[in-house]
Amino acid sequence: MKYVIGIGTYSTGDDGIGLRLVEAMAERSLGNGFELVEIAHDALRLLEYFTPDTEQILLIDCVSWGARPGEHRFFTPAEVETRKDLSGLTTHEGDVLQALALARGLALPIPPLTILGIEPERMAPNAGLSPALELRFEEYVAAVLDHIRRSAAPS
Repeated sequence: MKYVIGIGTYSTGDDGIGLRLVEAMAERSLGNGFELVEIAHDALRLLEYFTPDTEQILLIDCVSWGARPGEHRFFTPAEVETRKDLSGLTTHEGDVLQALALARGLALPIPPLTILGIEPERMAPNAGLSPALELRFEEYVAAVLDHIRRSAAPS
Protein backbone atom coordinates (compact mmCIF):
# COMPACT_ATOMS: atom_id res chain seq x y z
CA MET A 1 0.00 0.00 0.00
CA LYS A 2 0.95 3.60 -0.62
CA TYR A 3 -0.40 6.42 1.53
CA VAL A 4 -0.81 10.18 1.47
CA ILE A 5 -1.32 11.10 5.11
CA GLY A 6 -2.41 14.54 6.29
CA ILE A 7 -1.54 15.43 9.87
CA GLY A 8 -2.76 18.36 11.95
CA THR A 9 -5.73 19.90 13.68
CA TYR A 10 -8.60 21.67 11.97
CA SER A 11 -9.14 24.00 14.92
CA THR A 12 -5.71 25.65 14.91
CA GLY A 13 -5.49 27.65 11.72
CA ASP A 14 -2.75 26.59 9.32
CA ASP A 15 -2.00 23.47 11.37
CA GLY A 16 -4.94 21.90 9.52
CA ILE A 17 -3.40 22.21 6.05
CA GLY A 18 -2.44 18.53 5.81
CA LEU A 19 -5.94 17.41 6.78
CA ARG A 20 -7.59 19.90 4.43
CA LEU A 21 -5.44 18.83 1.47
CA VAL A 22 -6.13 15.13 1.98
CA GLU A 23 -9.84 15.85 2.42
CA ALA A 24 -9.97 17.91 -0.81
CA MET A 25 -8.10 15.21 -2.72
CA ALA A 26 -10.47 12.52 -1.43
CA GLU A 27 -13.51 14.58 -2.45
CA ARG A 28 -12.06 14.85 -5.97
CA SER A 29 -10.92 11.18 -6.10
CA LEU A 30 -7.30 12.21 -6.61
CA GLY A 31 -5.57 9.39 -4.74
CA ASN A 32 -4.09 7.94 -7.95
CA GLY A 33 -3.14 4.63 -6.34
CA PHE A 34 -2.42 6.11 -2.90
CA GLU A 35 -4.82 5.72 0.01
CA LEU A 36 -5.69 9.13 1.44
CA VAL A 37 -5.61 9.25 5.26
CA GLU A 38 -6.29 11.98 7.83
CA ILE A 39 -4.57 11.81 11.21
CA ALA A 40 -5.81 14.55 13.50
CA HIS A 41 -4.33 15.31 16.90
CA ASP A 42 -2.27 12.12 17.25
CA ALA A 43 0.97 11.66 15.30
CA LEU A 44 1.44 8.29 17.01
CA ARG A 45 -1.30 6.94 14.74
CA LEU A 46 1.31 7.16 12.00
CA LEU A 47 2.79 3.97 13.46
CA GLU A 48 -0.30 2.04 12.25
CA TYR A 49 1.06 2.44 8.72
CA PHE A 50 4.53 1.09 9.48
CA THR A 51 3.87 -2.43 8.28
CA PRO A 52 5.60 -4.75 5.80
CA ASP A 53 2.77 -4.02 3.34
CA THR A 54 3.43 -0.26 3.25
CA GLU A 55 5.50 0.64 0.20
CA GLN A 56 5.60 4.41 0.63
CA ILE A 57 4.19 7.32 2.65
CA LEU A 58 3.83 10.96 1.69
CA LEU A 59 3.08 12.93 4.84
CA ILE A 60 1.59 16.45 4.60
CA ASP A 61 2.01 18.74 7.57
CA CYS A 62 2.40 22.32 8.67
CA VAL A 63 6.15 22.77 9.28
CA SER A 64 7.87 25.92 10.49
CA TRP A 65 11.40 26.36 9.19
CA GLY A 66 11.57 30.14 8.86
CA ALA A 67 10.43 30.48 5.24
CA ARG A 68 7.76 32.88 4.00
CA PRO A 69 4.23 31.82 4.98
CA GLY A 70 2.81 29.46 2.37
CA GLU A 71 6.19 28.25 1.07
CA HIS A 72 6.41 24.48 0.76
CA ARG A 73 9.06 21.86 0.25
CA PHE A 74 9.50 18.11 0.19
CA PHE A 75 12.04 16.51 2.50
CA THR A 76 12.81 13.28 4.32
CA PRO A 77 13.01 12.86 8.10
CA ALA A 78 16.79 12.34 7.79
CA GLU A 79 17.14 15.90 6.47
CA VAL A 80 15.65 17.61 9.54
CA GLU A 81 15.52 17.61 13.31
CA THR A 82 12.78 18.80 15.60
CA ARG A 83 12.96 22.21 17.22
CA LYS A 84 9.95 21.56 19.45
CA ASP A 85 10.51 21.53 23.17
CA LEU A 86 8.67 18.34 24.05
CA SER A 87 8.00 17.12 27.55
CA GLY A 88 7.75 13.53 26.38
CA LEU A 89 5.91 11.33 23.95
CA THR A 90 2.22 12.08 24.26
CA THR A 91 -0.71 11.98 21.88
CA HIS A 92 -1.14 15.76 22.23
CA GLU A 93 2.27 17.03 21.19
CA GLY A 94 2.15 15.43 17.77
CA ASP A 95 5.81 15.39 16.80
CA VAL A 96 6.32 13.18 13.75
CA LEU A 97 10.06 12.84 14.33
CA GLN A 98 9.48 11.52 17.84
CA ALA A 99 6.93 9.04 16.45
CA LEU A 100 9.63 7.85 14.03
CA ALA A 101 12.11 7.45 16.89
CA LEU A 102 9.56 5.34 18.74
CA ALA A 103 9.00 3.21 15.61
CA ARG A 104 12.74 2.59 15.35
CA GLY A 105 12.86 1.67 19.04
CA LEU A 106 10.03 -0.82 18.51
CA ALA A 107 11.79 -2.23 15.42
CA LEU A 108 8.80 -1.41 13.21
CA PRO A 109 9.39 -1.53 9.45
CA ILE A 110 9.67 2.15 8.49
CA PRO A 111 8.73 2.56 4.83
CA PRO A 112 10.18 5.23 2.54
CA LEU A 113 8.73 8.46 3.95
CA THR A 114 8.63 11.91 2.37
CA ILE A 115 7.18 14.96 4.07
CA LEU A 116 5.54 17.88 2.30
CA GLY A 117 6.06 20.72 4.77
CA ILE A 118 4.08 23.95 4.41
CA GLU A 119 5.23 27.05 6.32
CA PRO A 120 2.35 28.43 8.42
CA GLU A 121 1.25 32.04 8.64
CA ARG A 122 -0.97 31.66 11.71
CA MET A 123 -1.66 28.97 14.24
CA ALA A 124 -4.55 30.65 16.05
CA PRO A 125 -7.27 28.66 17.82
CA ASN A 126 -10.61 28.45 16.03
CA ALA A 127 -9.20 29.98 12.85
CA GLY A 128 -9.39 28.73 9.30
CA LEU A 129 -6.50 28.66 6.88
CA SER A 130 -4.58 31.91 6.58
CA PRO A 131 -4.80 33.89 3.33
CA ALA A 132 -1.23 32.87 2.45
CA LEU A 133 -2.10 29.15 2.50
CA GLU A 134 -5.61 29.53 1.13
CA LEU A 135 -4.24 31.38 -1.92
CA ARG A 136 -1.77 28.56 -2.68
CA PHE A 137 -4.05 25.61 -1.87
CA GLU A 138 -4.35 24.38 -5.49
CA GLU A 139 -0.57 24.70 -5.87
CA TYR A 140 -0.17 22.26 -2.96
CA VAL A 141 -2.65 19.82 -4.52
CA ALA A 142 -0.67 19.99 -7.79
CA ALA A 143 2.61 19.41 -5.91
CA VAL A 144 1.20 16.31 -4.22
CA LEU A 145 -0.13 14.95 -7.53
CA ASP A 146 3.25 15.59 -9.19
CA HIS A 147 5.00 13.76 -6.34
CA ILE A 148 2.60 10.82 -6.72
CA ARG A 149 3.19 10.69 -10.50
CA ARG A 150 6.97 10.78 -10.09
CA SER A 151 6.91 8.05 -7.45
CA ALA A 152 4.83 5.81 -9.73
CA ALA A 153 7.15 6.28 -12.70
CA PRO A 154 9.54 3.39 -13.37
CA SER A 155 13.10 4.12 -12.28
